[in-house]
Order: sequence, then C-alpha cells, then structure tokens
Amino acid sequence: MTRKYFGTDGIRGTVGRSPITADFVLRLAHAVGRVLKKTEARPTVLIGK
Repeated sequence: MTRKYFGTDGIRGTVGRSPITADFVLRLAHAVGRVLKKTEARPTVLIGK
C-alpha cells in the first residue's frame, strides 16, 4: 500500500507525529529545494501555520 502525504490542502497533521516528523520535514524540504532550483532561477516558498 502506498502512503499519501498530500491532500487537497497540502500536508496536514500534528508536528512530531507521523507523518510530520522532523526527519520527514527535512527530507521534504531538501527534495522541494532541489526541484525548485532546477526549474526556477529565484523560487519563492511559502510556509504557513
């Protein structure tokens, strides 16, 4: 069974509990940064609370 992290409003959950662990956020941020660096000269990232 595959995991589904993204819903219609992004990733939701409680910080510190699966799936929003520190390791997951670090890996996600690294992956997003690599993709944006390849596709845009000056990417903009918005993180909301």
